[in-house]
Amino acid sequence: MILATPKRLLYSWHTRRKNQRSVESLEAHLRTREPALLVHQMGRAGSMTTVNTLRAAGLTMPVFHTHWLNPESVEKRIGWVNGQSERQHPLNVRTSRRIADEIGRLGPRHRHWHLVTVFREPVARNLSVFFLSIEAFIPEFFRRHRAGTLSHQDILDVFLERFPHDQPLRWFDEEVRDVFGIDVYQHEFPADKGYQIIRDDGLALLLIKVETLNACYREAFTEYLGLRIPELKQTHVTERDPSYSMYGDFIANVLLPENYIDRMYRSKFATHYYTPGELATLRQRWLGPTTAGK
Repeated sequence: MILATPKRLLYSWHTRRKNQRSVESLEAHLRTREPALLVHQMGRAGSMTTVNTLRAAGLTMPVFHTHWLNPESVEKRIGWVNGQSERQHPLNVRTSRRIADEIGRLGPRHRHWHLVTVFREPVARNLSVFFLSIEAFIPEFFRRHRAGTLSHQDILDVFLERFPHDQPLRWFDEEVRDVFGIDVYQHEFPADKGYQIIRDDGLALLLIKVETLNACYREAFTEYLGLRIPELKQTHVTERDPSYSMYGDFIANVLLPENYIDRMYRSKFATHYYTPGELATLRQRWLGPTTAGK
């Protein structure tokens, strides 16, 4: 049993207070019809770096952050924290519910949403999410890993069998098209730029590949917002997580089955946003040079 230390209790209290202030700020803004910037993207694709960069940029509108706005997705996340009071729900769940409620009642064009979506190739994204929530898939993972009773093959087997791999493949359909009415697959992505701006009847969507974020963020945000952003506020959440070193060791050595790689990289999502050359390089990364070249 791990006892809560005074330092941990104080951190938890400050976190709850900070989250409550964030929710109150969101609710106050939703009572207006003023524009807002929404960093709305799949998890583990640099979202906190994007949020913190934009919040530090001197925008005249608030910056909110969501991963899910489709009502079915939001209700699923609320179900995961069932039994807790609403104030105990994670901030991202509370934020998603408030904004999804407004869009459901008033429509996505009730206010001018400036949407920013950074996305990541699906295999690396899935592995990152898996390790972030590792004990939900492998009970007592840290104890078993310390005891040496888990091999890389054991971890890989659980990843392949239990993880919901199609989440990033469906995300743009379920969380952008079905929520905001923008079908990104109807707009050819300019691979040479690494980002794209889609404007549609009062909505504006900026799409950026996380793999090109460092190279193109200045140009992308200047074109999108008219602001010069001198640097990214790098927020490496993964590195602060206790599973980070194990994650790094795992992905440095893992080779994935070819049928899994085909499923990910032949998807509509992957072939729309990544060139054949990029996908060939990614295949080699996860399959090894011999198998990837077949």
